[in-house]
Amino acid sequence: MKSFSLPIKWKLTLWYGGILALILVTFSSGVYIYFQNSLQKSIDTKIKSIAEVLASSMTEAHGQSLFGNFERYLENALGKKPKGKFIQIIDASGKIGARLNDLEAEAVPVSFVTLERALKGETVYETLESARPRLRMITMPILDAKKVTSIVQVGSSLEEFEDTMKRLLIIMIISIITSISATIVVGYFMAKKTMKPVDQIRRAAVKISSTNLDERIDIKKGRKDEMGRLAETFNAMISRLKDSFQRINQFSIDVSHELKTPLTILKGETELALRKERTNEEYIRSLQSNLEEIDRMSRIIDDLLLLSKAETKDIGMNLDKIELRDLVADVCLNMKLFGENKGVDVVVRELEDIRIIGDELKLRRMITNVVENGIKYGHPGGHVTVSSCKQNGFACINVEDDGPGISPEDIKYIFDRFYRADRSRKRESGSGLGLSISKWIAEAHNGTIEVESKPAAGSLFTIKLPMS
Repeated sequence: MKSFSLPIKWKLTLWYGGILALILVTFSSGVYIYFQNSLQKSIDTKIKSIAEVLASSMTEAHGQSLFGNFERYLENALGKKPKGKFIQIIDASGKIGARLNDLEAEAVPVSFVTLERALKGETVYETLESARPRLRMITMPILDAKKVTSIVQVGSSLEEFEDTMKRLLIIMIISIITSISATIVVGYFMAKKTMKPVDQIRRAAVKISSTNLDERIDIKKGRKDEMGRLAETFNAMISRLKDSFQRINQFSIDVSHELKTPLTILKGETELALRKERTNEEYIRSLQSNLEEIDRMSRIIDDLLLLSKAETKDIGMNLDKIELRDLVADVCLNMKLFGENKGVDVVVRELEDIRIIGDELKLRRMITNVVENGIKYGHPGGHVTVSSCKQNGFACINVEDDGPGISPEDIKYIFDRFYRADRSRKRESGSGLGLSISKWIAEAHNGTIEVESKPAAGSLFTIKLPMS
């Protein structure tokens, strides 16, 4: 059974809606509680004001009877007839002396606990839940010479208060629902628009194959946000993939070509030897030629295996302290004979006394490849000059030749596998793997190898290795 997962745009939308709902509910709850407390405080202030006026007027009346016309007394004391209020006067014995009930409630229960507290001189606020409508009541003692002579109770209906709070609650609920709904709708379209480049990337990724690496995501001009950068990164990745596929295809073609030539020679030499009876000397020459081609193929395959292992970091390094001057001098001495056969003189200039940490066999091969490259491409009567020096904490090995040089178009590919800047060179020039191997060896020692060259002006290879 497949698990269901919401699209990202819906997840973003729901997150927006959920966060907004939390904010609105929290804010609305705070507002609701604030208004509730504020209105209740306003009601308490009003009934307290009435109770204080009555208490003051009754104290000044000095026991004047209120039972005659209580409503007229209230009008005189308060300045107007109170509406929507419940007012009653209770004497010290608990007997009700006067009452005004301007409410729909028929009876208002009186708490004995409240009366006891009032007789002790306390002013008591309470909400009468059992009354219909609910009442907010104040019970205030009237003191004469610090003695409670009577009690005044003033109550106000909470019906209007409750209606106001209900309307506020309804308004808040409608506002919250409307706001969240609008946010979800707007948020969905915004998320959909924002995630459009991602959908374009998905569609582009589906279309991409080894035969269709020209596909690109259309980025709106000037878009520099995260989605724009993501699209640019994806386009750059496709470009790198295209370049890699082209290199792989070219590599396959070059490998096929390099191996096809010796195989063709092997086949031709063998067929020629089998056409008729040959002398022993002719068979020996044929076998020697075949052996040369087999050795050539073996070297190509060995070099390819070395580079493949290097890419997977599957080659160990036998690191040791090396005297670079002795190593360079030994390599140049061995290459002198090869240079003499080509008519090129290997010249050793100043070699500084430098010590490095490295794999001697691999470093020897690297220097040999670079010097050999200069000899192969040198002119008869030319020179290959080798020197070494210290520079900014690095040991520098300079190999300079006065050969034909390298064009600007070719120089950036000079370290690629099977690449030859001079396509007219014969097979004896090598397989085109020597400089690739040299570049790997330099980088494996945390160093670099660079080349400077101009057509007809020779080339300068500079190897930089960190000193110990």
